[in-house]
Amino acid sequence: MSLIAAGVASAAPANTVCPVSGKDADASITSKHKGADVAFCCNKCKGKFDADPSKFEGKIKK
Repeated sequence: MSLIAAGVASAAPANTVCPVSGKDADASITSKHKGADVAFCCNKCKGKFDADPSKFEGKIKK
C-alpha cells in the first residue's frame, strides 16, 4: 500500500452522526468542510449539506 493510500485509509471523519438526519454516519460518504471530512448517512443528506453547509454545521458531532 502506498503512503498516500495509507493516509486516506486512516483519515477519520470529524463526526459519527449525520448532521442532516441524526442517524449513524457512513465514513465512506463525506464532504470537505472547513478542512475536515464530514460524514453522512446517505448521499441524499450529503447533497443537502453541500447545498447549504451553514444550515447544518452546528450539528456536526463526534
